Amino acid sequence: MKKIAVIGSGFAGISAATTLAAEGFDVTVYEKNESAGGRARKFESNGFVFDMGPSWYWMPDVFEKYFNRFGKSVSDYYQLDRLSPSYRIFFNDKESWDIPSRLEDLYDFFEKEESGSSHQLKKFLEEAAYKYKVGIEDLVYKPGLSILELMDTQLVKGVFKLHVLQSISKYIRKYFKSPRLIQLLEFPVLFLGAAPSDTPALYSLMNYADMALGTWYPKGGMNKIVEAMVALANEKGVKFEFNSTVQSLNMNSTKIKSISINGRTEMVDHVVAGA
Repeated sequence: MKKIAVIGSGFAGISAATTLAAEGFDVTVYEKNESAGGRARKFESNGFVFDMGPSWYWMPDVFEKYFNRFGKSVSDYYQLDRLSPSYRIFFNDKESWDIPSRLEDLYDFFEKEESGSSHQLKKFLEEAAYKYKVGIEDLVYKPGLSILELMDTQLVKGVFKLHVLQSISKYIRKYFKSPRLIQLLEFPVLFLGAAPSDTPALYSLMNYADMALGTWYPKGGMNKIVEAMVALANEKGVKFEFNSTVQSLNMNSTKIKSISINGRTEMVDHVVAGA
């Protein structure tokens, strides 16, 4: 059985390890910290628990699909609660908005801010729903092994509906005039680490994820997701070594043959960089 070392126990590292173990490989995850999760770790002090990274939960279908791959469901591991209101936006010290979770309430909310904007929001979200379907199902779930994967017939035919050549900043302004509504619709793309003016309008799919699919929270904190993923990984035979810093990758002329961890050497057949 081939031995695989996964470096890092964030979402990517755990999911890669679980997938490989389910295929019959001998998998060990090496994590420099004392617990799994990467940026989604938790911090505990004086009986209080703090999420270190993500603060809310979007695209619940993505997580469900992950667990379904192994014959499981999210509900087997943690309880999800949809937040209402979805979240609060602060414009300054004196003004804030509680964003409704129900679409009908959201349409009314927009209309009170800008006349005609409820109809515009419906059109905006209809286009965003198409982008979400194509963006997630036809792009994100591609294995990324060849540029030919992007030559999918539906993808090519729908390229103009994806608005990949237009910024989301200009795209939103075609629908809405209110500066505050524009700010509300632009803010999700900040999670990508880019300005709206530099982000393709394709990413209005994130507005669909936000407003149509909802903002959720796993009861007990975001680290419950990590605990669930680790539990599933253990079920598939993945081993975890915490407080284990990978110090070097040792190669022969063509490939990595071993890794050095905390002063010791482990022979491996392959290494996967997790996160």
